Amino acid sequence: KTMIIKLMRHGLSGANTGEQDTKDTPDHRISLVPKGIKQANAAGLKLGAEYLLEAMVFLSPYKRTRQTMVEAFVGAGLISSADDKLPVRTYEDPRLREVEHGYEGQAGMDAQKPLRDKIGYFWYQMERGESPVQAYDRISGFLESFMRQMERKKKDKALIVSHGLTIRIFVMRFFHLTVEQFDMLRNPHNCDVITIGPKADMKNPQFTSGRWGVTGLRLVSDGSK
Repeated sequence: KTMIIKLMRHGLSGANTGEQDTKDTPDHRISLVPKGIKQANAAGLKLGAEYLLEAMVFLSPYKRTRQTMVEAFVGAGLISSADDKLPVRTYEDPRLREVEHGYEGQAGMDAQKPLRDKIGYFWYQMERGESPVQAYDRISGFLESFMRQMERKKKDKALIVSHGLTIRIFVMRFFHLTVEQFDMLRNPHNCDVITIGPKADMKNPQFTSGRWGVTGLRLVSDGSK
């Protein structure tokens, strides 16, 4: 069986618009704004009811990823509102949470930017937070148990609803990318869907490893903003 993995970033959130700041609201409680809900509805419509019903669904246990996943099911017409019971079982995994940026909010991140640029984005550990390289370790652990679970349940489709940086690290780990290749990955837009599957079925896979290919990434080299 050929496996398809769809990685989706959450919809536009209060932190993305500047309406909420992690200094005042814990990161896991940041919610979607109305535009983010619409994005999730549209992504669900595009993924389609059939895919959502057949896929194993994994998500970060953050409010904005939960909302995105539920609103995707609304968009696909599988439930009529976010309050309805989902037609499938979903699996929340804390290892899919966003890379932790500390507790000082946007101002704290801005203040650390010069040092982060000097040390290197992948290596720099945010104050009272973590570095992408630390997150890489937990994503590696998730990937191993995820593949075992997919095999055990005999499933060939998956949807993982997570965060921009976490998704980039997942792709890096899956395709054994170098740090330099990781640095080429731009953050996905809200509700972007990145597809990992058999490279033979893909027109122009952006990275490959063995029989696997990936499409839907935003790369520094392709001029995407």
